[in-house]
Amino acid sequence: MADPAPRRAPRHPDLQTRALIAWPGYHSGLTIEQLDRRVIGAIAKPLLQAAQDPRLVTAALKGGMGVVLPGQAWRNQLELDHPGRTGAFAHLRHHRPGLRLKPDERPLGASFAETYAADHLTAELGAGATIATTPGHVLERELSTGRENELLLARLSAQEFMAARAFAPAPSRPAAERRELYATIILQGEYAKDLQIVAALVRLYAALEDVSGYWIRAANCNRSGVQLAGYARLSLGLEEATTRPAVVSGVGAEHLALLASGVAATCAGLHGMSFAFPPAIFPEPEDGEDEDGLGIYIYHRAVLGFVGQLGKKGEPARRAIFATVPCPCGHHPANQPPEGRRAIVAHNSWAISADALELAAPAVKAAEQRLSERARQARRHRKLLKLTTLKPGFASVGVAARELREQHAGEAGGQPR
Repeated sequence: MADPAPRRAPRHPDLQTRALIAWPGYHSGLTIEQLDRRVIGAIAKPLLQAAQDPRLVTAALKGGMGVVLPGQAWRNQLELDHPGRTGAFAHLRHHRPGLRLKPDERPLGASFAETYAADHLTAELGAGATIATTPGHVLERELSTGRENELLLARLSAQEFMAARAFAPAPSRPAAERRELYATIILQGEYAKDLQIVAALVRLYAALEDVSGYWIRAANCNRSGVQLAGYARLSLGLEEATTRPAVVSGVGAEHLALLASGVAATCAGLHGMSFAFPPAIFPEPEDGEDEDGLGIYIYHRAVLGFVGQLGKKGEPARRAIFATVPCPCGHHPANQPPEGRRAIVAHNSWAISADALELAAPAVKAAEQRLSERARQARRHRKLLKLTTLKPGFASVGVAARELREQHAGEAGGQPR
């Protein structure tokens, strides 16, 4: 019998083949050739970065990959002089100069909402996105005016997407596959732990028409067990209710637990593991930081996350874990941690992808069992190295997923899947 075809991650998220969407970072030095196509079928970059650094997007499109370019409409909520809404963002079509958007305070006017949604869609598609996203904002309150505004923008985006036949391949790429629209759901961690809020969001977003999936962005997530369980219930609940894929980002290394438990895709990578709102204003770079003033932690598979502190303080722990569990990525000596930005970024990308593949490829129950064993080993390594304990989300996601499976099986009169 012939060997089965090698695994290939889908260009766009698919409920049948769980995958990782790579967040390669800004001028990271990563190339499409370095990405493991067995688990990565698409990349994601903030739209403002794609406008300044389009080479990776072009290469991804040429390579038949999906491309997500989130417009980050939430930047319109920042103070007018905040660096997060100046620079490249100020030149994007959906930037609203002179206006600090406050979606929680009042309903959006019809004309403003229509133009805003259309501008956001046009900006993403014009830059080469194959998955467009609806405008998303960070809400101070849930299930109130702000969420009504978000749903309005999602409906208007879907209407514009269909009316413009934006689902058809881009005119410049007639041989390309169809494009899709995902509804953005930015949910703050403090609300993710509320079961009633999560259930309501599932009902509200499941009712949307003409969207292909959901782009769920965790904001201000503290990575507690109850918060991670909430994101699991939201994403898996939407997938069960709609048979549309969900993508979750911003939940840290615990995105692996979501992949293991059946979420169609997660998005992770350089400076894409978390989302704080409002974003911090960084000083000039210091030791251990890159040119954006953001430190690059070193990931190690044996601890299911990043190792130690930045700079010299974390050096003993990093050297100890690489000496104990050598890394075969090929971007540095196996028994030594990578040094220098390019080597660290390449190593991290390989290691995160390797973990994602290990937990996305098996059936869900087998993947959950594998993660449980990996977590047990990681706790032992962390204790020996005197690192922080493993975050509880690695366990709580699986518990929430099993509860959902049992609930759905009971409603269907069958056995849990």
